Amino acid sequence: MQMAAFNAVCPYEIGDKINAVKAVNGQLFSVGVSTITDIACTHYVKSGKVVFTYELDSCGQYAPLVDLRSPEKKK
Repeated sequence: MQMAAFNAVCPYEIGDKINAVKAVNGQLFSVGVSTITDIACTHYVKSGKVVFTYELDSCGQYAPLVDLRSPEKKK
């Protein structure tokens, strides 16, 4: 078995509130404010990539989050 180690920082914390949107036919629709209730981290050994996925409002499903703000507003 191969040993792997990684160092990553998650941009969110459990309990953070986000404004969730959903894409339907290329258009974005607000689904309201959601709370992050769990965070999963996947480390890909071959590529070294680290991906965070988030559970919102204890729904049981995990998905990545995408920051829709323009780059100048992220600062």
